[in-house]
Amino acid sequence: MKFRSLLFFLFVFKSFAQADALKAIGFEKMELRLKSDTIVFIKSINKENKPKPVILFLQGSLPLPIVFKDEEGIFVSLPFKTTDYLSKYNLIFISRKGIPFIGDFQEHSRGYKDNNGHIPIEYIKNNNLTYRSNQANEVINFLYKQKWVDKKSIYLVGHSEGYRVAANVANKNKKIAKLVCLSADPFNRTAEEILKMRIESFEINNDSLSQHTIENLITDYLNINNIAEYKKDFELYIWASYDEKLVYEIFKEIKIPILVAYGTNDLVAVHNDLLPFIFKGKKDFFVRAYPDYDHNFFKNEYDKEGVFLEKSYNWDLVFSDVVKWLEKIERK
Repeated sequence: MKFRSLLFFLFVFKSFAQADALKAIGFEKMELRLKSDTIVFIKSINKENKPKPVILFLQGSLPLPIVFKDEEGIFVSLPFKTTDYLSKYNLIFISRKGIPFIGDFQEHSRGYKDNNGHIPIEYIKNNNLTYRSNQANEVINFLYKQKWVDKKSIYLVGHSEGYRVAANVANKNKKIAKLVCLSADPFNRTAEEILKMRIESFEINNDSLSQHTIENLITDYLNINNIAEYKKDFELYIWASYDEKLVYEIFKEIKIPILVAYGTNDLVAVHNDLLPFIFKGKKDFFVRAYPDYDHNFFKNEYDKEGVFLEKSYNWDLVFSDVVKWLEKIERK
């Protein structure tokens, strides 16, 4: 009994210590308890408890904790500098199902794995468009009821896989005021694969082999009729859920302003170049390309002689542009 009491005491002490550390950097942990699920997320602390705009950020596909610890303490794994926005916005970041809330940066920054070196099955089971969309939708509905939320200014920003999740949520939840989609293909994952294969075929001159594979990929996509058929196979369901709908077709149904932004050195985002042709004349649809930036907005820097120096990190610049667009009043 004494040993159990000691373990309980250590657990409670650790929980309070983590909460205090999180509070010190301007955030607090929230748990949204539903009948069949518990959704964990963090929100920036709103000391005045007054209505502020919301920025809900949906991350990409890696199984990352939303808070990391290192030798200097803990920090939120949002890719941009949060201190610039804590006073003006409610920043919201949802934890991935099956992934620990806090992870060790040195060990888990490339993706969390358990002691056996495996990605948790709970994450794999829920890493699909259906679950992630429902998760974000529940959080938005919760936020909408809070006194500290400006109900007219709930913004949704998705990066990479989050691009598709954000578009899907914005198409269904009318509480969202603006949508931002970053760094993904506006068609689907199959289109990404086809583009990669086509470029590779140019380089190694294997058009015949590539074409056969491409035709199979297209056939698989065309045969998606009811994604519920794949539910017993996690991997197939993940694929079907994300590939079933073309994102640009979802964009057509959304009635709020949309910003799509991407780096031109990001192969998976190249098809965003086509969006101005598809949405010609649509005044509330905006596309912004960042020359030389990659998927995570890194840019190769060179000296005057063309010798590579380093990769510069530009997430803060891109997110600053995103926030400026969110704050802009569009004139139709």
